[in-house]
Amino acid sequence: MIPAVQWMGRFAAVVGLVAWSVWLAWRASTSTGAISVVVLVLEVGALLAAVVLSAAMWSLPDRDRSLTRSDSLVDTVAELLGMDQLASVEAHGADDTGEVARARLGLELLDPRTARSAIGSRLAVTAWAIVAVEGIRRMLFVTVLVVVLLSGRFPFEMPAGTTLAALVLAQVMFSMSHWLLSNGVLWPSVRLRWSMASVGAGLGDGTSRTGLPIRWTATLATMVVLNLSVALRGVSDRWTHGLGPMPHDERVLAMVVSGWLVLVGFAALRILAQPSLGFYGATRRLEETSTRRLALGATLAVALVGFVAGVLPA
Repeated sequence: MIPAVQWMGRFAAVVGLVAWSVWLAWRASTSTGAISVVVLVLEVGALLAAVVLSAAMWSLPDRDRSLTRSDSLVDTVAELLGMDQLASVEAHGADDTGEVARARLGLELLDPRTARSAIGSRLAVTAWAIVAVEGIRRMLFVTVLVVVLLSGRFPFEMPAGTTLAALVLAQVMFSMSHWLLSNGVLWPSVRLRWSMASVGAGLGDGTSRTGLPIRWTATLATMVVLNLSVALRGVSDRWTHGLGPMPHDERVLAMVVSGWLVLVGFAALRILAQPSLGFYGATRRLEETSTRRLALGATLAVALVGFVAGVLPA
């Protein structure tokens, strides 16, 4: 790796850590209520994940230049960190992509009682394990976001522009750090896309009971739930008032984050194997591809209606 690029990646990691610390200091001082505490814990976990990954790539050798981007981010990180024995974990049961098995192994390796010396350094193994369980952390974040939209209770007060800018700067700097330290292998936003492509992996048993690919179904279902949550919130605050009221600025922020995750979900679907079951059902007249597109398109349409209704001023 070119020394200048490596030092730029290290500098970006330090700036990201400082900026995120500013945000967390403000969050800790304003954290009240169960939802706020849960979100704060998730934010601290996200910071630790970013720091550990940057630290694991702090002094990578030149071997990473020959790496190719795998469809599985977990396998790419394993090869990047020199743990080739973790680059092809066997699938578990009917787990179509192997992400359930990877996540379970990641949870095991994160256990401090687990021996890791035979696999790699403690830092490298921890970094790999954190990437392997990204789907679990994303599922927890989506769950909290849906609860916020449906309950109308925002986890913290609206931050000042400079405070919010610190969080955005931290996200950008760590993305740049991972990109530079990996010599271009982990490009910006790849972890976000992968977390949506493996959302919830490790929480289930890896068995498909519908015949559809597990990871595709989980990602699609997450997008549908987010769409419906945005639609319900916007329609409620504008017309029906069936949910508890939510302040305008907080509502807009929550809906924008939800919309962003849905857009990332579309990118995630592109790297997953698309199911093609043909016609199925009792009458053999239900075509799976059309049904899937109808479900996603219909919920996206009502989400757009709810988004517009929620964004417009009272």
